[in-house]
Order: sequence, then C-alpha cells, then structure tokens
Amino acid sequence: MMKRDLRFSRRKLLKAIGAGVALLPLIESDPADAQCLAGGIKRLYILAWPDGMLSSVNSWSAAGTDPTNWTLAPFQASLAPYQSDLLLLNGVDYKFIKDMPGSGERTGHATYPGMLTGSFYMPLATTSTDVAGGPSVDQYVGNKLKTGGYGGLVSLNQGAFVQSTARLSWSGAGQPVIPDLDPYHVFTTYIQGNIKTPPSAGTPTTPTTPSQSVDAGAPPVDYKKASQKSILDYVMNDLNRFMNVVGTADKASIDSHLTYVRAIEQGLAGVTGTGTGSAGAGPVTMGTGLACGVPAGATATKIAYAASANIPAIAKLHMDLAVASFAADLTRVAVMQIGDQGAAQLILSWPPCNFASGGANPGDANTGDVNGFHAIAHRNVQDKVTCDTWFQSQVAYIIGQLKSIKDPSGKSMLDSSVVVAMNNMRTGTHETTGVPVVMAGSCGGYFKTGRSLALPAGTPNNGLLVALCNAMGTPTATGTFGEAMYGGELTVLKG
Repeated sequence: MMKRDLRFSRRKLLKAIGAGVALLPLIESDPADAQCLAGGIKRLYILAWPDGMLSSVNSWSAAGTDPTNWTLAPFQASLAPYQSDLLLLNGVDYKFIKDMPGSGERTGHATYPGMLTGSFYMPLATTSTDVAGGPSVDQYVGNKLKTGGYGGLVSLNQGAFVQSTARLSWSGAGQPVIPDLDPYHVFTTYIQGNIKTPPSAGTPTTPTTPSQSVDAGAPPVDYKKASQKSILDYVMNDLNRFMNVVGTADKASIDSHLTYVRAIEQGLAGVTGTGTGSAGAGPVTMGTGLACGVPAGATATKIAYAASANIPAIAKLHMDLAVASFAADLTRVAVMQIGDQGAAQLILSWPPCNFASGGANPGDANTGDVNGFHAIAHRNVQDKVTCDTWFQSQVAYIIGQLKSIKDPSGKSMLDSSVVVAMNNMRTGTHETTGVPVVMAGSCGGYFKTGRSLALPAGTPNNGLLVALCNAMGTPTATGTFGEAMYGGELTVLKG
C-alpha cells in the first residue's frame, strides 16, 4: 500500500490489515470521517437493570435546577464528579402497563416490552414471553440514522447475566433484538476483524474459540491470543506507517484509542496477579499502561461470562467495548442490560454487596435464591440500598468513560452523547409509577444538564422516548413515540 493511499483513508487501512472497524477511532484527516464530524456526532447509550432504583428506606435526590442547589442521594455518591452533567428524573410512569387491553401481569416485572417502545404489547403466558407492540427507541433511532446515510450498526445490544427471554429492544412489533452476552464475541467481531494469527511454534493448531462460553466450574481456558500476542502486534507495522502520515491531533487520538484497545484485551484475558481468571475475577483498570501479552507468572484465562460472580468484569468489558465502538463510529446507539426482568439468580457477591447464595427462597420459590437480587428487592430494605449503590456506580463508570475520551472536535464524547439509565420499577415492590431515570450528557446541547427534576404525577415514559428521538436528530413523523394517546416530547428536559 502506497503512502498516498494511506494518507486520507482509515477505511483502506482497516481493509488492508483485515482489522475490525472499531480498531481505529475517527480521524480528521480521512475526508469521510471529517465530513461526518463536521456537524458533530450524537450518540445514545441506554443502561437498564431490574427491581427498582430505590427501596423503602432511602429516597431520590431532591429537586434542583442548578448543581449548587441540589445534592445527590448518599447511594449515588459515585455520580458526584459528574453532577453538572446529570439530568435526574423523578419519575416517569409506565402508563402502558395499566392502560393496555387484555389480561396479564401488570407489575414492574412485566414492563420490559414497553420500557423502550412505549407501546401496548401482547401479554402471553409469562413476562419472559410477552411480545412488544412496536419498535424500541434504540432501533428506531438507529434505523433512521441508517436511512439518512449512516453506514454503521443500527445498535450494539449487549447484556450481562441475562437469563430470561424477556427483551428490551425490538426492531418492530413482535421482533425482539437479542443482546450479545459475550464480550469476546463483540471484540473478535468488531475490533479483531479477520486478522490472521498463525500459531507460534509448538502451539496446538486448534485454538480456543473466543466466543465460546465457559462454565463457572470448568477449569480455566487458555485464551491463547492474550498469552501470545496482542492483535495490535500483528498489524503494528501498517499502523505505524499510518501514524506517520496523519496530523498531531489524529496521532494522539489513535494512540489513545490503541491503548484503550490493549486494555480491553487484558480485561478479556482475565489476567490477575495469581494467574487465575476464575469466577469472581474483578475488572481490569483502564488506562494504566498495560503492556500487550501477559505478565510473567500470570495465566491468561477466559472469564466465564455466564457466571453471576463475574458480572462486574463482564459489564465493564461490555461498556468499554461500546465506548470503543462509539469512538470508531461503528455504532451511534448502544443498549446494555444487567440482569433480566426479575434477576432471581443474580447474586451480587462482590463489594460493596458481598452476598452469598442462600439457596431457594422457602417463602416463594418464584423469587429465586434467598440472597438473589430479586429476593433482596422484595425485602426492600438496607441490603437493597447496598445493591442500588453498586448499580449507580455502573452508571458512573460509563459516564466517566465517555467523559474521559475526546472526539476529534476536542470535546469529550459525553458532550455529544446522552446516557439514559432506566429500571423497570421504582422500588423492589413492583411500582410502575414514579420510576427514577438517570440521564447524563447534553447530546450536543439539546438537554439542559445539572438538574434534578420532580416530574408531575402521571408523566408517561413516551415523552422521554420522543425527546431522545428528537435529540438524536431522528424525530418521529407524528411527534409521538409508541402510543399516540400519551402525547409528545417531555420538553422540560430541554430546560
């Protein structure tokens, strides 16, 4: 490949080395990227989990119109560094669950098909088989962007410890979008691409497939790529040539992104100081100058992504992969869910929760493990607050990652994005009214942040969904989303 071919073509380089689109960030010196950046890139990230954001013994942040006149609730302390970026809502109503015709469960557990669609749906035998009545906001926005000429993914849909078939994302009525639970699969598909990595001398020729799941009790599986070489080592000659022909700003952006990718590789390898990547291995810290390959004496092992104990590591990897995908413009919409609509077997065994399995709940087997998040939510007291504190820290993590990375425009990625953290109920006792929502990022100035809003009683979630469509530059033809009876945009979000 001639230097003149590389000079203005990130896409040609990626094709030449067989790498995935998410290996390199957008750069100003690529005309296609520069054109894309001219008007700014907006991104939507949705994070959802079940069983309420509150309990009977704590409350939401007080209302306020400026960061100087309101404070976060104690369990939201992890969000404090980003208070000026926040827009807290207390709270929205899932009105569809009460208003829709027919029979079926009407508790918060049943809201998944309507949380992001705002539509009446078809209740079937259980909350895990209910069928949505329309497209979800992530799919609507992503498809509208594609119609407008955007060439990336409609949406990146991910999940950690999702055991149920209840779905949040729908491409249309009755058409569920299944989240990818395996961060290894996301990495090999979108970052690694089709790079050929011949085995080293003496290495068996049948490698472990990165997308295979690993049972929690199985022996550690050697994740050979991490223990031999980073994928970047196979393409570094081409990347170095590319770095030599771009400007200073692009070079810094590329270098930062490659460091981020290396750190994701390390997290995927599950490397720990003891050389074990067993269930319970914690997340790997980003941005600490990790070298490619595995430290001496440590063993690279693929983390069992289906194990409850590994949720912190898996959720973090998924969020990091979404951020890398945003930076490379692989997608502009991402949905991440932790747990499913009930999370009966989700045991938060890591700090600050440190719960251990207690076996089936003798009072109600349907609630799962006695120390599972579902049963804790039903108790709805201090142990629920401890769990809520951890979930809020996950919101803080994705906000921090987006805020720490700069677009070629020089602004943080969070400035042009909006993060929306949602739940299927208010507390662990199934309320579908007054449900809190955490938003962060102004989506390019569309939303007025630094506020905590007490919404009027009866505010439907549809107004939030319309606002997201409008903020992303993909307004609906009718000015409504889901059921038209609930009206249009929740304009108070704009200030």
